[in-house]
Amino acid sequence: MFSNCSRPVRPISLFLAGLLVLAGGGAGTDSADARSYPAYRSKRAVAKVPVKRPDRAGKDTTAAVLPQVHLIVVSLPKQRISIYGAGGFQRQSAVSTGMRGFPTPTGMFSVIQKNKYHRSNIYSGAPMPFMQRITWSGVALHAGILPGYPASHGCIRLTHSFASELWTMTKMGARVVVASDDVQAVELAHPALPLPTLTPAPAPLADGERPKPGLVPISTGSKPAGEAAAPTRLLSPLERAKAQRAQVVAEAPALAKAAKEASQASAARAADANKAIAALRDAERALEAARNRHEATQKAVEAAKAPEAAERASAARDAARAKLDEASQAVKDAATIEAAKTKEAFEAAQAAWDADKLSDDAAAIVRAGERSTEPISVFVSKKTGRVYVRQAWKPIHEAPVIFKDPDAPLGTHLYVAMEAEEDGKSMRWLTVSMGPSQPLAERRQTGRRGDRAEAPPAPPRARPTAGGVLDRFEMPEETRKLISDKLWAGASLTVSDEGVSQETGKYTDFIVLTR
Repeated sequence: MFSNCSRPVRPISLFLAGLLVLAGGGAGTDSADARSYPAYRSKRAVAKVPVKRPDRAGKDTTAAVLPQVHLIVVSLPKQRISIYGAGGFQRQSAVSTGMRGFPTPTGMFSVIQKNKYHRSNIYSGAPMPFMQRITWSGVALHAGILPGYPASHGCIRLTHSFASELWTMTKMGARVVVASDDVQAVELAHPALPLPTLTPAPAPLADGERPKPGLVPISTGSKPAGEAAAPTRLLSPLERAKAQRAQVVAEAPALAKAAKEASQASAARAADANKAIAALRDAERALEAARNRHEATQKAVEAAKAPEAAERASAARDAARAKLDEASQAVKDAATIEAAKTKEAFEAAQAAWDADKLSDDAAAIVRAGERSTEPISVFVSKKTGRVYVRQAWKPIHEAPVIFKDPDAPLGTHLYVAMEAEEDGKSMRWLTVSMGPSQPLAERRQTGRRGDRAEAPPAPPRARPTAGGVLDRFEMPEETRKLISDKLWAGASLTVSDEGVSQETGKYTDFIVLTR
């Protein structure tokens, strides 16, 4: 029997529930059963692209591609999921979320793992088809049984058909909102929302000319007199990021080759230096032996008594002296060669180190370039008074934020860039808002039956709006520029009273819990 993280559907026996699972209804396991560790993380999944397949007549047919989803909104009281794409609202479907004692957390999340054939590693390997994880602690969207009421252990169950369709429409990082009320995403235009920075496209390079590393160059040349200047094409941030990535990727092999050649040259110079050092050591040992021989012959001369013995000793001393002079010169020559070879070896080693560092830097830039075309996520927290920016699951920027009227609550608001306008100078934004969280002290007070009548009614306060919240804080100019330089479809901005959840970490986007 499959283990479910839900109460069994009352009108149906366990046997029939099993038949539903086998028939494709989904297992319904969730929460802890969705937990896995980094070793199980799947590769980044991407939305399906058109695939050409030959039909029976031999002609190519193209598989239909579903529109990409940028925003998913789950309403707990309505037990409903709504999805939004570049064109706005797309469709809705029913869900079954966490039951009493095992609530589905509310807040802002994103898809951090996708697995089409995921199985529970807690509940006896029960299937969780079309799983899309939103927290590493065990909350995910997946196909399962929908009894018509909250019945899971925290996950968000979808019908099998909707789960399979949604799985093909989302990419890693798609934003997910789980709300404790009936919220809806609406399109918003506001002057405080960031605008993309457009830059002129680079001028064509001359034959044999290579672009310099760094930013894509901007054309500053002028047309000859009488020739009309062609209109300058402006690059969007995404186009510029792709061009920079392509440029670095193209240059990386040459840098790696240069590093390899420099390393080989360094090894050859080091071998020559080692030979010179060994020759110098041999010459020094020969000099020491010649010196000892000369000293011995000198003593023999001094000890000789007979004229013939003195003459032989003097001849041996003169020969030893010649050998000593020869050995001394050999040491000087070897020392000169060793100094030159050692210097060459050090210079080659330095060149190899520099080339290797350039290659490593290029490899790091290539790795960063692979992430540079991912949408950025921006989180503004009133709790910490800071703005955080992440890209491809990694933090890339952080700065302080100045809030106006800091004592007034903000709530939690998500803004998702859907697509660029036709002129490319602005973006279309969808936003979804959640009201301020009730303070813990108030929740405890209203939770006591005896105190409810005595507690004074809370004064009504206007719920912060998505547009009004954008006027409540000021980010540094450096941060605004960075956001504009990296702003394209899929980027998100979250503004909240809350801080970054402890769920936020490696391989996640910003996770903001409101309950």
